[in-house]
Amino acid sequence: MEEHCNQVMMMKYGQLVNLEVMQTLSGSRILEELKQEKLLKEAAYAKEIKEWDVSSVLCVCVGFYVCLSALKQVCDVYLNISVCIQGRQFQDYRRRVLQEDIQWLRDLVKTQCQQAEAFSREIFLLSHQGGHVLPPGQHPLPSIDPFPIPTDRTTTGAV
Repeated sequence: MEEHCNQVMMMKYGQLVNLEVMQTLSGSRILEELKQEKLLKEAAYAKEIKEWDVSSVLCVCVGFYVCLSALKQVCDVYLNISVCIQGRQFQDYRRRVLQEDIQWLRDLVKTQCQQAEAFSREIFLLSHQGGHVLPPGQHPLPSIDPFPIPTDRTTTGAV
């Protein structure tokens, strides 16, 4: 059996190994100190990894906050543009309504001028027919069709 053990040691290690020395080395103080140091370093590394995880989460949160802030600024710009556009559309609508009112008033003045001119011609013709113009209570005057006044306006003033 000892012979077989020696052959296995030669094949495995290339030399004969003293097992008693090996057993005393396994319980050596240096080895135990190294094992303890290894455990302390593993704990320190685990703590450092945990801190890095926390800081990376904070970085992600800060990055997310920065993105949200930028998005809010973009939304504010679009909102301001939208309000300006709507305000301009309202002003354009009011301007159009005012222009329509002005055009309606111009048409009305034009119609009234035409009526006044027609009345002046009629007065001129009646006064030059060779007779006296009688007061309105004595003889009825011929009927005159009035000129039409535009009535398609629904509003009568500014908005």
